[in-house]
Amino acid sequence: MNAIKVRVGRSLFAGVSPTVIPAVSSPLALPVRERVSVEQVLELAAAYIEVHGHHKGDFGSEKDRSACAVGAIRAIVTGRRDVQHPLADAAVLALSQQLPDVMAEVLENVAEWNDALERTASEVVRALRAAALAVAA
Repeated sequence: MNAIKVRVGRSLFAGVSPTVIPAVSSPLALPVRERVSVEQVLELAAAYIEVHGHHKGDFGSEKDRSACAVGAIRAIVTGRRDVQHPLADAAVLALSQQLPDVMAEVLENVAEWNDALERTASEVVRALRAAALAVAA
């Protein structure tokens, strides 16, 4: 697995090659990121939470850029924490497969696990990275 470097900057994708993640031509259109793998999305989502913080109860905070596990995944894929995309859905599924089954539905399973009172940011980051390793295997 290649190391992915993430720098804090204006873009969620600062430090990632534009050949991997194309620029968005229209602010209204979802970016096309077919060349980004589920493994990379999970790694970048872990880095996103490390940089911006972990959030519980919603996809992200209105006050800052913190996000839950699903919100971080969606932010990496779409640029927004609350916008669905098939690539983000695949990454959420991969993460859910690494977690205990709390709920039957994938998104609810990850959300319930993320929002548990005892859940820490470092646990979420570790789970995202474990899911990335599982996808790579």
